[in-house]
Amino acid sequence: MPLSALFDTPALKQPFISSGNLADEERLVNFPATTRVHAGLLNAMVERGQDVVVVTPSDRAEFLHLHALEALFGPKVDGRNAVFLLSSNTEFRERFRQLAPTSLQPPHDKACYAREETPIANVTTDGSLATVTKNQNHPDKPARFLFSYTSTRIPSNDVGDRVRCVIYDDSVKYDEERLSRLLKWKQRNDVPAIVYFTSNPTSDLVRKLRRRAFLWTWPPRLLSTVVESDRESGHEWMHTDDEVSPTTRRSQVVARREQNRVSGLSIDVHTCGDGDLLTALKRANDRRAKFEYLTRKLDADVLRRGQQLVRYALGSFRELLTPLDVADFHARRTTISSRLAQLDRFAGRIASDPQANPATGTFRDVVSALEELEEIWDDVPASDKKQGVLVDNLLYGALDRGDSISVVTATESQQQALTTFLQSEHTALYRDLGDDLSIHDTHSIRSADSTDHAVLYGALRWGDRDLLRTDVATDAIVLAYPIEMGLLHSQVDAVENSFESIADTPFWTVIDKLTRIATDEPADVERVNIDLPEYEEPSTSDLGEDISVDETEGEDLGEIVRGYETDYEDSEVFHPTGYETSSTQQTSTAGGRTETDCLNVHFDDDLSMYLRKDAKVFTIREGHDKLFKKNASRLKEHDVVVHLEDTDDMREQLYALIRERGDVGLYYFANLWKVNLEAALEETGDNLDDFVEKMKQQGLDKNRDTYERWYKMEVHRTRSKKSFWAIADAYDLEGVKEN
Repeated sequence: MPLSALFDTPALKQPFISSGNLADEERLVNFPATTRVHAGLLNAMVERGQDVVVVTPSDRAEFLHLHALEALFGPKVDGRNAVFLLSSNTEFRERFRQLAPTSLQPPHDKACYAREETPIANVTTDGSLATVTKNQNHPDKPARFLFSYTSTRIPSNDVGDRVRCVIYDDSVKYDEERLSRLLKWKQRNDVPAIVYFTSNPTSDLVRKLRRRAFLWTWPPRLLSTVVESDRESGHEWMHTDDEVSPTTRRSQVVARREQNRVSGLSIDVHTCGDGDLLTALKRANDRRAKFEYLTRKLDADVLRRGQQLVRYALGSFRELLTPLDVADFHARRTTISSRLAQLDRFAGRIASDPQANPATGTFRDVVSALEELEEIWDDVPASDKKQGVLVDNLLYGALDRGDSISVVTATESQQQALTTFLQSEHTALYRDLGDDLSIHDTHSIRSADSTDHAVLYGALRWGDRDLLRTDVATDAIVLAYPIEMGLLHSQVDAVENSFESIADTPFWTVIDKLTRIATDEPADVERVNIDLPEYEEPSTSDLGEDISVDETEGEDLGEIVRGYETDYEDSEVFHPTGYETSSTQQTSTAGGRTETDCLNVHFDDDLSMYLRKDAKVFTIREGHDKLFKKNASRLKEHDVVVHLEDTDDMREQLYALIRERGDVGLYYFANLWKVNLEAALEETGDNLDDFVEKMKQQGLDKNRDTYERWYKMEVHRTRSKKSFWAIADAYDLEGVKEN
């Protein structure tokens, strides 16, 4: 059935903004069919005088400026000529300013909404208006588009009696008191309707308003039909790379995310944790549970505060996607170390409270377990932690497939920490992924471009649980330790309960009727499509299943290395004539060749390599993320030997496989040495000859090709720290030297 049939019902009116006579920065405005439905709903609800909460299908709130225009000129409301938009995003005010008819000449008669005709004002703290733009022909005309970035700024009653509609973006902070104040203001000024826009059906805003206002959500069947109508219409704007209006460009992104929503999100859980780390996490979590039991039993305020602090601390470990020092380096407020110190001090408060005192020992047990967790964290293999699974399985998995991937961290500081970690310790991987890798926190992911995969840091914080239905990708992976499985189960249940409760609201019957009109089927309830393992059951994701963490840290690293040219028996570089003997003596033959007694080292797959007994070889020990150097004569069975002919070609890949440990500042700024050097060379004007001379003055003795590679910054790093320091000293790279 055509989409137009929906607008022949009392619930939806034909939107004003669908006239086709709308431009943004003098280019035609296009928008998805879902926005047309939202505008038709707004139009009808304002005329009926009914508040409504609109749950948008996409996480991106992009079209409130269009809905403000719809509210001004769509509904038939006598004596009221203003719209009041509440949003923390001030861009909507600027976007509204750019809206205009495509033409002011006949046969178009919509000049009423040209920017010259629609004055704009900000609402101030006392409710008065601060002019932003005026009507150019009639400067005394009152503002019609009213804007506020906070719910504490509401127009005065003198202004309120002109408002025909309030558009409320849930990005605006609110509480029960602010919401009550807004509703009383609406009632006092007889404002016809408040239209709330949110993308989160699990939000407190939906919960508080579901009985006070109509609640519009998109059943999957109806959404699929409406999105399909866009695709079948063959709109060129959806796929063109040509220059289009800013609103149309945003519409393209939203259309892709809506298509993701229709395709459905499939979520896998990739469990992490093993060995000492798993034991320590379980111990800390078990002791937390015992303390929370006592908290409920003793019912003391100080214990409830202690419970909150313990949850914060344990949650900080669960959310880590980087080494501790990297996370602490970027922490804006509280580091994990400071949280544990706070817990240690808090034990004294519990001990001094008569009602809470019996829980003192249990609380100290929790603190002790968390301190032990901190102590071992950086020493356990990366493969046991989320950071190792993320890098070695998921990011390399995406790179291997040529897919794009978004990683979601819990906070902005952790987003910055993960970026630093990948730039400094996995430089080649970070570079090779390029634009295919996006790193976000739980806020920025909601406005991000679509990718093939999304990785969630773990069991989400309660306020972010709606990300279990994110539309940034159609495939998502949740990284989770076993201790998170209970929380993850409860979050999935809570999200699905939210869907069920929405279907129990009065307006659902209207949604059901519209769905039957469009699809000939009843409205269906959204579900979370997650492959949720049992509490102790290990699980991997499809993206990471082809790559094993063990392969990058255990014996199979030798296989990776052997894929490159090395000194095996068939090499033309090294042809010893003898095998292992008891002598290290060298003798000259008649042909002038030198015979050397050496070791014949055998590997898997019938590979072998000849080494002098005193030759230095590099090995990798299981469970350690660094190289160990030893004499060849000390090699033992099962050692993993790293032997490269061309270390320059392999250096970046080795850094992606073998994670060095060190000060995060050093790693971070060391990887920015090229930027510092480039700026210094530009300032001094040094050519290659000047550069070589300065290196020699620092006591270096390299060939000119090496200097040229440094000068052109074609290397990942210099081979030695001495060379690195020589460059820093020669060009006063203080940022590098200090860090």
